[in-house]
Amino acid sequence: MTPQDQLEKIRACWLGKCLAGAIGAPWEGVPFPLHVGEEDIALSDVPNDDLELQLVWLDAVRRRGVSLTARDLGETWLARIPHGCDEYSIALRNLAHGVAAPASGWRDNFFHDGMGAAIRSEIWALLFAGRPDAAAHFAQQDAEVDHWGDGVRGEIYMATAEAHALAHSDIPAALRFAFDALPPDCRLRRELSRVFVDYDAGVPDTAARDALLLGVQRSSNFTDCVMNLCFITHALLRGDGDFLKTVFAAVSFGRDTDCTAASCGAFLGAALGMGVFPERWRDAMGERLVLSDFVRAIPGVPLTLTELVGQTAELREALAQQLPAEPYPPYLPYEPTGGEPVLDPSSWLVLREGEPEASDLAALEVELRGTGRLPPWLRGRVASFDTLFPDISRFAKGAKTLHLFSFLQVPRDTIDPDSVTLSATADVGIRVWMDGRKLLDQHSRQRMLPSFHRPEGGAAFSLPLAPGSRHLFHVALPWAMAPLRFCLMFGNARFDHLDGYRFSI
Repeated sequence: MTPQDQLEKIRACWLGKCLAGAIGAPWEGVPFPLHVGEEDIALSDVPNDDLELQLVWLDAVRRRGVSLTARDLGETWLARIPHGCDEYSIALRNLAHGVAAPASGWRDNFFHDGMGAAIRSEIWALLFAGRPDAAAHFAQQDAEVDHWGDGVRGEIYMATAEAHALAHSDIPAALRFAFDALPPDCRLRRELSRVFVDYDAGVPDTAARDALLLGVQRSSNFTDCVMNLCFITHALLRGDGDFLKTVFAAVSFGRDTDCTAASCGAFLGAALGMGVFPERWRDAMGERLVLSDFVRAIPGVPLTLTELVGQTAELREALAQQLPAEPYPPYLPYEPTGGEPVLDPSSWLVLREGEPEASDLAALEVELRGTGRLPPWLRGRVASFDTLFPDISRFAKGAKTLHLFSFLQVPRDTIDPDSVTLSATADVGIRVWMDGRKLLDQHSRQRMLPSFHRPEGGAAFSLPLAPGSRHLFHVALPWAMAPLRFCLMFGNARFDHLDGYRFSI
């Protein structure tokens, strides 16, 4: 490519990211197939985390060059990104407590397979176009801050394919190149294989989409990266290089539509340049980047598309001089050492309906509230956990209701009580009482999604708690069947996890 061609593709990649992300945003999280056309496009000026989190990395790349590691990016995250949700929030919490990357992406991370890393792949493809191994390596460093396993492989897959597409302008070839680099035994490769098989077999677009929806939408998390990367790959293979056809194909699946659309738009721009965009929609985006305040506060952050293109091209040229000639090694998932700190120890009295110990739960609850202590004859029924998301499958036998009791100790230095949020979720529905007062009765039977802003299998709600107070919690899990997890976690209005809330009995 000539230098001018490189600049055009960089611009097209970033423009496609912004434009397609804005097109897909109105349908984010929709749990059913969609039929969307050009008349449905409604662009709005809202910050896009798919783009702006990549801008946070620019400063780290300038400072560290090709010596950049996951630990460096974790430190940058902690310094520059004040709040987040789901995997972002968990990573921030881990980092703040000394759990450095890559352990920060593994520890207590229910969302380690989320899309939050795969949507940050473009920066590495653009900086290392023509060196897919380098794009994959730095995508791994990025993803390991807040993901693990297939969540990391998802960003590697996208960065590898985009780096190939930038150099060769062949969308199917780029996708197959990245697919072939995935390990054979991972969930991402297994599910993506059906996308390529149906495409090669000539299965019609709609039939392939419906079969894919039926086959991969097993996760309760609509941001699951394996599911959404299948949608992205399907759309790119069947979009014939047409911007709107490809983006609408991605959006038609529903689920994480802003991310799937944005990734498709960026990929098309990287592969085909500015000519891929319809003039009407290309001109509608303008020059100004819509960014959150925490991103705008970073010294030197690009505020316009032209500034972003210039900074990307400048860094790309500088890094090319630093890259080692030998290829980077493939990703090996972080293996726990056993020395990682435990941030959420808890203990619960666990009783099963129909057992003698559970014959008079009302009387037991009165006794617990009155004495504040566990009766000695029940000490053998206490289970201890070291995670936010206790797995109690071993107690789930015969579809009997499980009853769990524990005392919550509220920290004395807590935030304003009116700002406390409780998220209570479980895999089988959940009922919760505090000091004998029912707080929640949820029978959705959806798999648990322990989130503050989109919980499933339960709910999240304001729960004012006085600093230093102590409360008896009773959790009932109806028709409890394995596999079974539950979660009670506390946060604030910005979805940050709050420290010091301990369950013990």
